[in-house]
Amino acid sequence: MAFSYHPPTRSSCPVCERLDSIDTRKPVIETVEGRSSSANGYPFHDWYNFVLGFTPTFPEYMIKTENIVKGNIVLDPFNGSGTTQLVCKLHEIESIGVDANDFMVYATKEKLNWNRDKILLENSLDTIVEEYKKQGISIELDNPQIVETIAVKLRPEMLDKRYLSDKPLVKVYIIKQVIETLDASDDIKSFYSFALSSILVSVSNIKYGPGFGVGKIKEDVDVLEVFIEKSKRMLKDLNTVNAEQANTISKTFLGDARELSKIIESETISLIVTSPPYPGDHEYTKHSRIELIYNGMATDLASFRTIKKRMLRASTTNIYKEDNEKAAVNDLNSIIEITEEIDKRLKSDAASSGFEKLYTKLVWEYFGGMSKTFIECLQVLLPGGKIALLVSDSHAFKMVHIQTAQILSQIGQRVGFINPEIHLWQRKNSTSHKYKLRENILVMQKPRVSFPNGVVEQRFIGF
Repeated sequence: MAFSYHPPTRSSCPVCERLDSIDTRKPVIETVEGRSSSANGYPFHDWYNFVLGFTPTFPEYMIKTENIVKGNIVLDPFNGSGTTQLVCKLHEIESIGVDANDFMVYATKEKLNWNRDKILLENSLDTIVEEYKKQGISIELDNPQIVETIAVKLRPEMLDKRYLSDKPLVKVYIIKQVIETLDASDDIKSFYSFALSSILVSVSNIKYGPGFGVGKIKEDVDVLEVFIEKSKRMLKDLNTVNAEQANTISKTFLGDARELSKIIESETISLIVTSPPYPGDHEYTKHSRIELIYNGMATDLASFRTIKKRMLRASTTNIYKEDNEKAAVNDLNSIIEITEEIDKRLKSDAASSGFEKLYTKLVWEYFGGMSKTFIECLQVLLPGGKIALLVSDSHAFKMVHIQTAQILSQIGQRVGFINPEIHLWQRKNSTSHKYKLRENILVMQKPRVSFPNGVVEQRFIGF
């Protein structure tokens, strides 16, 4: 999609203009290199692409910079579809991933399972294609009335027809049934079930830009061809790895980043590499909505709410009355100034929508939740271990500039991290204003030694 500019209510940002005038550092990468889709072709990465994800370039950069090697353990507490773990596995480095989204955990586990029988997989693909063609003929896919009747029976309650048209839906479910009845191991069935899940967006009417929406309606799609192409690409990737890579330990858990110590032993992690949600009002379950529904992981509003409550508060659609993580940061002046400015602009615009009224609460809960996450990260890191966060500045709330990395640096130091460094990773285009937002890497370290009086030893020299 070509880049386009859609001005918001306000289009000027004095903070951006000041930063551009005083900070002329060259970013580590060019903007186009930072898009998740730009890494298509990197082994296993595009088995499933999360639209809000990052490229393998970021974890590659941190592993190299921090001299992480076999024997170390890397953690990503906001694991998404497993990019950090994927890079670690290719480098034969043990990793742990934690994510709040059921489908992301499923996707990551499939992307990291490289001990599969390639010959049996290839033979099974031939069988799936043959059986699909037989069933397609038998149910008369060219008959619109029959297709509609079958689609009504198959369609999950929450899978709106706007998202996936009848004929593509029926084709997807024919392949699904063929896979489920395949005379093969569960491992082979799981491989192809995931391949089918991974093409749902491409055969649907959904579009991302970067928000969730419905695009041009596709009444028909050659679902089988898309499935075959994806399956062959996945099979090709399996042939690129050796036994040492395939056997490298990668553990992925469903969980909450604010409760890492329930999952991970204390002082076992050498490096944390992650890209947490930004305070940008993105509703992360929407970007995997069709996959969650199709796989039965979210069948109603209550099940979506369960997933969202495990997530850091980063959207006005997952703020709840009982939330009170603000308490951890409510005296931080940088957040007070931001929320006061948002309130000022809301009043100036006579804003009245329910979501706008939640803007300041969201900012407080986001940074309060990150404070809680940092405390958990400190507990699982080895003494001297580091955390690297890829985070972007934000203009999501009435064009008020939020310098995310700077505020997180303040919070991190309050809870016990030392030696903060901020590196400009890239400048990102926006579809809502003329400025390029800064995406930074924030690196902080756990003290090597803690003393009884609270003083910490700070002899480490960062990169």
